[in-house]
Amino acid sequence: MFVSDILSQKGGLVHTVTPATSVGQVAQQLSLRRIGSVLVLDDEAVAGIVSERDLVRAFASHGAAAMELEARHVMTRDVVTCDPDDSIDRVMELMTRGRFRHLPVVRHGELLGVISIGDVVKARLEETRHETEALKAYIVAG
Repeated sequence: MFVSDILSQKGGLVHTVTPATSVGQVAQQLSLRRIGSVLVLDDEAVAGIVSERDLVRAFASHGAAAMELEARHVMTRDVVTCDPDDSIDRVMELMTRGRFRHLPVVRHGELLGVISIGDVVKARLEETRHETEALKAYIVAG
């Protein structure tokens, strides 16, 4: 199974903000949309990502004043991305090694979507279920 398989099921909707968006607005978006991160786009290019973890760090460092900071001040700048042709195993490895839960999908500089660890686990479970069913069918036919 590949990243493109996940995107074909979930779609390419990506929630984004600008570098000047306030942390308060980011927190509101995360809460209202029930998501764990937003991408920070600067002229259509991925400039960073703000996750719940980034917000916690901002609040720990700045207290309530963090709400007035701009996304550019709290975002993770070195955003790891994946390609639609990457395997689920490769993506799991990237997420585990990098200790992050959201991964933008980019091909030739074009943002195609974002996948989460939940999407990856769901896809992996589905893949395992299909393999199990195929094995059972093989044994019964055998």
